[in-house]
Amino acid sequence: MAKRILAATLFLVFGLTTTPSVAEDFEITLATVAPEGSLWMKEMHKLDEKIREKTDGHVRMKFYAGGVAGDDKTVLEKIKGGQFVGAGLTGVGLGEIVPDFRVMEIPFHFRNYAEVDYVLRKLSKWFKQKFEEKGYKVLGWTDQGFVFVMSKKKIGSVADMKAAKPWVWDVDPLAHAAFAAFGINPIPLSIENVATSLDSGMIDTIYISPEAAIALQWYRKVSYLVDMPVVDGAGAIVISKAYFDKMPKEYQVVLETLSASYLQNLTSKNRKSNEQAMKTLAGKGIAAIQPSAEDLVRFEEVGRKAANNLVGKLYSQKLLDKVRALIDEHRKNAK
Repeated sequence: MAKRILAATLFLVFGLTTTPSVAEDFEITLATVAPEGSLWMKEMHKLDEKIREKTDGHVRMKFYAGGVAGDDKTVLEKIKGGQFVGAGLTGVGLGEIVPDFRVMEIPFHFRNYAEVDYVLRKLSKWFKQKFEEKGYKVLGWTDQGFVFVMSKKKIGSVADMKAAKPWVWDVDPLAHAAFAAFGINPIPLSIENVATSLDSGMIDTIYISPEAAIALQWYRKVSYLVDMPVVDGAGAIVISKAYFDKMPKEYQVVLETLSASYLQNLTSKNRKSNEQAMKTLAGKGIAAIQPSAEDLVRFEEVGRKAANNLVGKLYSQKLLDKVRALIDEHRKNAK
């Protein structure tokens, strides 16, 4: 009798623990302004394929590319409403969640990618915590590469810049502050209206990465490029933390690990692509104007003024000082 009870008990225990559980499926609906066919989207589709492979198809991504879901701000509202799980955001969108993050896009501060990477690496953990406090999980950072000023007019100095009719993204407070530091009243427009406004003459100056200028065909409407980086165009993939927390731990690890890896790879490809795009623009007749050493200093002074004007509005003085100290630290160590 005792043997029968023991056998029955063992059957129940081992039977329950070896019965396959039904795995829940997770579809990450992700919106982005990046157009289908772009380098960004190609890498995202590869990421999706790998995630499906590693989770036996139980975790997958569904993309809404090319801004069909709206700009960053609109998409964030839709995430809150439950229409989307996540987004591939620009720095503007990231700043809508955590304004402090815009310190990574202060104008005329970073001279090269090594400086950008050094500062972000030092602040990454802190930034991610800030996003989690706002209900978002950062799956990985990326960027579109350095952004440059392009114009119908020759701009080689701060004085030339003041005479321009520049576009400013209507939802970007940092860009507004940058132009204000020049003493300029820019023309606020959505991205969709830039091309037609260049055609009409409403604006004559834009800021954009070389790769994006080609992808959007804006380069056809300008003649000059100011050969000094304004800002590194930051980006990231974020998803609802509440949705992320519903996933089994093993799926979370796969999603985080693969996303960080693929976005790092995307960043490297973006930067190389922008270098090639600079050559392509030159081949298409876009003249690169190199400011004088004196004007380079003046541009950096304007950048400092713009950054200072946003203290208390986007980020604290303490954070701005920290970023500047890290840049100085990296330059000192790089010598």
